[in-house]
Amino acid sequence: MRSVIWIINKYDAGKFPEDVEKDGLKVVNLSSNENPYPPSDKVKEAYLKALSSINRYPHPEYADLKRAIANYLGIEEGKIAVGNGASDILNNICVALLDAFDKVVIPIPSFTLYAIFGMLRDASIEYVEFPDYKIKAEEIPEFKLLFLCSPNNPTGNVVDRKEIEKVLEKGNYVVVDEAYVEYCNESVVDLVNEFDNLVVVRSFSKFFGLAGLRIGYAIANEQIVEGLEKIRLPFCISKVANDVAIAALKSVDYYSKLRDKIIRERERLIKEINKISFLKAHSSDANFVLVKVEGEINLAKELLKRGIIVRDVTGLMGLKGEYVRITVGCKEENDILIEALNSLEESKEFKKL
Repeated sequence: MRSVIWIINKYDAGKFPEDVEKDGLKVVNLSSNENPYPPSDKVKEAYLKALSSINRYPHPEYADLKRAIANYLGIEEGKIAVGNGASDILNNICVALLDAFDKVVIPIPSFTLYAIFGMLRDASIEYVEFPDYKIKAEEIPEFKLLFLCSPNNPTGNVVDRKEIEKVLEKGNYVVVDEAYVEYCNESVVDLVNEFDNLVVVRSFSKFFGLAGLRIGYAIANEQIVEGLEKIRLPFCISKVANDVAIAALKSVDYYSKLRDKIIRERERLIKEINKISFLKAHSSDANFVLVKVEGEINLAKELLKRGIIVRDVTGLMGLKGEYVRITVGCKEENDILIEALNSLEESKEFKKL
């Protein structure tokens, strides 16, 4: 066993409903930044149709899926690589670009998988803390590979486009993780045509609500894409996931309406959370909200007692104090959360805070 395996921490995906369902407790899952709404009719039809051919492999080149993504983004097919979710793409990027001891820079607070994948390549990891993830290019040290997340998980804010352009001008590889970008439409995909050192990573899990099928893709220059396509598993996306993803791309209007509902709920949720005396909700460009908890409350545990799962991000590098990340659910789910928070504030224990 390689020594690095004993050094890295296993990725913590948080609590899932199956972990807490008991005694008839109804669980509201606001932890994993999923789209809470059902898929489009086209997606449902594609899923059912694809079931009849699951005894066959998908075509290994995924040409139809790449063509659909290219049309969606307005980019050339040759600049698209696919993978088994955005996480798979991130790992493949590290495999393709990093040699041992290469310098990887990770602004924090941000997504913890960047460091895990870098460490598995025996890279040298340097963290640079930016309060509220306000990235300043001049404070980024030299690097072989830089990870940026926009909108950032967990802070929810977008990285300024000018700052991204500045770090790209340094010439080494920059990965911009845009898993949540459809919630703000501030993408830098177009910069791939200008910068050969840019890799943009996208997901079907958030906006398109296909988290359970694992479909991700990267947009980069043809040379990088050729490398990513060469090292990925031959059939990394299932036949069902491939067909469903294509159907989702034909349903953009449907998902755009859901996005608008989620954004409205996000703003309502922020407003209501900020009425709670011991909570401070950050503004967000994604489908989740980072919340600062004043005092030592263990809010995630208190909500779990009431059947509400949120993501406890207390202790995440770059965050000081107690924090939770709350996914924006549908109205009914958000109402349950708001009611629980108001109930906590009215309780004698929390009035002392």
